[in-house]
Amino acid sequence: MSPFSQINMAKSQQIYATFVNGKVITKQVYDLYQQSFIDSPLYTELYNNLEHFTQLYQHIGFTLNFNVDGEFFYISRSEAEEDADTNATKIQAMLLIIARYWVDKGYDLDDLMTPVIGLGRTALEEIAEQTIYDDIRQALGIETWDKALNYLSDRNFLYQCGDKHYILSSAGMHFLNLHVEKYSQEQD
Repeated sequence: MSPFSQINMAKSQQIYATFVNGKVITKQVYDLYQQSFIDSPLYTELYNNLEHFTQLYQHIGFTLNFNVDGEFFYISRSEAEEDADTNATKIQAMLLIIARYWVDKGYDLDDLMTPVIGLGRTALEEIAEQTIYDDIRQALGIETWDKALNYLSDRNFLYQCGDKHYILSSAGMHFLNLHVEKYSQEQD
């Protein structure tokens, strides 16, 4: 029996489509209908068949990356480093704006992953009103704050959990925690 026959073809195709659209696959996704995090079947498929998918992506010119701390998968390609750097810069800058706003308000960063708290309409309006944040957004080439949120959401770094209400995914929180840790080390 071929290793390919043991893999769910529909899920494999969904995984590929997710990756080539610049998204990450997180262990859990936010389900609007259940209003809670649920396990991602795509993550489970990848995790349970890691060797297969690692080889598959190597054969088609990608590297399958698994981030243990953030519990997410993504692919990379050395030829696409410039595009990846641009995307990473946009993602990190937008996440840092959110974190800076959040911390300045005296909130705990972990609350950004809590659906009943998260990033609501008021917070989004206050971020949009701050000139420095708006200048950064414009410098990144993102036209509006709605497009910035869609940019993060489309790549699974942010999940919408209501009208103008968002929470960070494990991948988004992982990047924030890396920056907090790096900043803390620099202060020591």
